[in-house]
Amino acid sequence: MSDYNLAVGEALFVASRGVFELHGLTRWVQEDGVWKGETLGRAEQLSALCWHPTLPVIYGTSRAGMDGEIHAWRIDGDKAATIGEKKSAGAEPCHLTVDPSGKLLVFTNYTTSTLGLQRLGADGGFDGEVALVKLSGGGPESDRQDDAHPHQAFFVGETLVIIDLGDDSIREFSVDLAKPGAAALSETRVTKLPAGCGPRHAVVLPDGRLAVSGELGSNLLVGHLGAPEGAWQSVPSTTRPGPPRTRHRRNYPGDIQRSADGRFVYFANRGNDTIATFDVSGAEPALVSEVDSSVFWPQHLLVHGDHLLVAGWDSSRVAALKLSDGVPGPAETAFECAGPGWLLLQRTA
Repeated sequence: MSDYNLAVGEALFVASRGVFELHGLTRWVQEDGVWKGETLGRAEQLSALCWHPTLPVIYGTSRAGMDGEIHAWRIDGDKAATIGEKKSAGAEPCHLTVDPSGKLLVFTNYTTSTLGLQRLGADGGFDGEVALVKLSGGGPESDRQDDAHPHQAFFVGETLVIIDLGDDSIREFSVDLAKPGAAALSETRVTKLPAGCGPRHAVVLPDGRLAVSGELGSNLLVGHLGAPEGAWQSVPSTTRPGPPRTRHRRNYPGDIQRSADGRFVYFANRGNDTIATFDVSGAEPALVSEVDSSVFWPQHLLVHGDHLLVAGWDSSRVAALKLSDGVPGPAETAFECAGPGWLLLQRTA
C-alpha cells in the first residue's frame, strides 16, 4: 500500500463511473490510517467534476447511453445535497467549468459538438434553461474527427478556452453575461494544432504556453495560443512499442497535469497504462521517465502534495506515485474504488 495520506480535514471526491447504485459522487477519507468511502450522490457514468469558484458546490457531467446530464451538489461536511440535475441537451458531456464570477457553468457535449451554457443562481443551483453553442470543424481521422468534438473547457483569466479534439484546435471565447443564452459567448480566436493530433486536455505552464495531450496522435504538444500550427513542439507521449494493453488497438492517451512549479507535466498513456513525465521548462519538451501506472486505463490524474494520484478506471483502484524532485516513483495502491474516472480534492477551511 502507498504512504500517501490526506491532511487533517481533507477528503477526496471521486467520480465513480458505472451504472449501479454504488456509482456516482463518492467521498473518501482516512480514519486511523484506513481509507473509507461513501456514495453521496447517485449518477450513472459520472465522467467529470469541478468546484464552484466560491461556493461549496460540486458540478458533474454524466451520461446514460448517449443521453447526457449535468449535476450540482451542495457539500456540507460529509453530506451532499442535490441542488440541480437536468439533461445536458446533447450527447456525451465530458467536461465542465465555471466562469470566475460563479454565474455561468460551461460544459462540453462531445458527441453532438456543442458547448452547453447553464446560468447559476446565488446558491450555485441551476437558473433557467441550457443554451447551446454549436461548433463546426473536422480533421483527417474521419471516424473521430467528422465534426468538432469539444473535450475540455477551462478559463484563462476571463477567456474561455475549449480543447476541440475533432477540429485539431484550441478555441477561445469572450464571455458577456449581460447577453442572453448562446449570445453570451463570442469566439475570438482559433489556434490550429498539427492535423490528426486529436487534442484532449491541456494545462497552462508558468510562461503562458499550453501543454496539450494528443489523444489521436499519441503525442505531447507544447506552444502558445495563437501560434501557427508549425510552431508547436510535438513529441511522442510513450516509448512503449507494440499494441496497448487494454481496451483498444491504440494508446489513446488522456489526461495531463503539471507539477506545482510547472517544470514537469505528467501524461496518462491510457492504452499502455503508463505515466510519462516530461520536462517542459526548456524550448522543447524532454521525456524524463515513463513508469507503469499499476492500473488499467489511467483515466484521470491529480497532483496533491508530494504524490501524483491516478484514477484507474478499469482496475477500480486509485494509485499513488510519490514525487521525488517532481519525478514520479513506482506506483502503489492508495485505495480501491469502483470505476474511478475523476479525482477532486475537497477544499479545506
